[in-house]
Amino acid sequence: MFACNGGFSVDGPGIVEISVDPLELEIETGPLGTTPVQFNATAHYAEGSVVPLPVVEWGVSNRSAGEIDDSGLFTPSSTNGGVTWITAELDGIIGRATVNVLYAEAIVLDESIDPEQFAGEPFSALTDSWLYPEDGVNIPRNTPSISFMWKDLGASAYRLRLTSATTDLSVYTTETRWNADSALWPSITSTNAGGSIEAELSAIVDGAYLAEKPIEVHVNRMDANGEIVYWSTSVGGFKAIPYGEESYDFLTQAQAGRCVACHVISNEGTMAFTYDGGNQSLGVKRLSDFSDIIPADTQYANFKTFSPDSDWLLGTFEGKFRVWDARTGTFMHEFTVAGGGTHPDWSPDGSQVVFSWTDGHAADWSWAGPGRLALMDHLGDGQFGTPTVLIDPGAGKKAYYPTWSPDGEWIAYNVSTGDAYDDPDAEVWVVSKDGQHNVRLDFANNEGQLTNSWPRWGPLPDDDVLWLTFASKRFYGDITAGNPQIWVSAFDPALAEADQDPSWPAFWLPNQDVTTSNHIPQWTQ
Repeated sequence: MFACNGGFSVDGPGIVEISVDPLELEIETGPLGTTPVQFNATAHYAEGSVVPLPVVEWGVSNRSAGEIDDSGLFTPSSTNGGVTWITAELDGIIGRATVNVLYAEAIVLDESIDPEQFAGEPFSALTDSWLYPEDGVNIPRNTPSISFMWKDLGASAYRLRLTSATTDLSVYTTETRWNADSALWPSITSTNAGGSIEAELSAIVDGAYLAEKPIEVHVNRMDANGEIVYWSTSVGGFKAIPYGEESYDFLTQAQAGRCVACHVISNEGTMAFTYDGGNQSLGVKRLSDFSDIIPADTQYANFKTFSPDSDWLLGTFEGKFRVWDARTGTFMHEFTVAGGGTHPDWSPDGSQVVFSWTDGHAADWSWAGPGRLALMDHLGDGQFGTPTVLIDPGAGKKAYYPTWSPDGEWIAYNVSTGDAYDDPDAEVWVVSKDGQHNVRLDFANNEGQLTNSWPRWGPLPDDDVLWLTFASKRFYGDITAGNPQIWVSAFDPALAEADQDPSWPAFWLPNQDVTTSNHIPQWTQ
């Protein structure tokens, strides 16, 4: 293994193992970067000899944490942290080391603040200081930012510290909120995807250093896909938010010529809605060019659902079901169930429709008597079988606004004691398609009279967590004052199957207009 020049030569086929030095390493970096680290590889032979390897193929598994050159010199990132493997490969044999890059930064937003005030141990504990987010919230990786908000404690300075194995960010401010910019927050979430961030609030009050118990923000390992289309009072119609991006007008009163609401969107890009309010005209448009399939003032329906193949449109009007050919707009037939039915939603496999079954009502959106969830089979060609009760919420309660999960296993719905219209005590529940598991979403619902209405699922993700949107009149920190906004909660089917609360605390959907009332958040592909 010695070369003629006195150096080493390497017999690649004889190597049984490659080791990398250093084997484990933690590096702290920041906006100015840090000193690069030299890695070295060593060959281990079957007869026991150990020889340095001057030439190997170096690799790094997580380029967001840093880069490595052909000589094994690793340069940590100056914009974020992360865990990465450093690999050295020769003739198919790979050696590996683990590096944890900790990104540390101090952001001082007011030059009057001395960060040394926050050194050492706190003098006393704060309690109930956080306004937003809720402890334990779970957000998609591509959530553009979160506003951290807390009560005005009369402090001369605050410190918000975000920490994890790969992040140590301190923000010093005299304000009662902090929102990361569009460059910093994505680096935090990408670094911590699949893990969590601990947020700690401290304050200097009358010269004393006080600290609140940390809260935890989970970052899902995957992005959220699709966009949320919701009805907004600001435009008398719809707005859309591609998840993580800015909102835009979707089909507004200005575009349609009349107020539009109560919408549903087919898998092939057709939209059904109601003009001018309850018991008024049905409209169906192609979203590609907003051309009419069913023009205004020719047909009537309040709540609608498309078959998953986009062939059929099922609607309700004054307790009766109506069926249209969704491609041509041709009215097919009308049928009734005993009492009355409303709020239909078609299953993803096309085999069933879930709806709210009443003892009779005139207004599809409001009634005085019971409301049960029922299933009826689709027999084909817009024909349906006899309904059966899936869930009865009990005396004095109604079950309504049902919606199938994208995998067809769960149905989210509302329960309340009111008349099913804008009920303050409305709660979000889920029931399995066979009715065996029925669970209240305690974390998502929160506490109090919050009007948690109109749950709708996100697209099926490549993950074990689903996403659920709904409208709620809860306060968004100190920004909103009880007007309905769109909120999002993570949902774990495995917990629901164990009859445990499958939800996480909800978070405010970014990029809404906080001054308006927003409803009916349908999440589309």
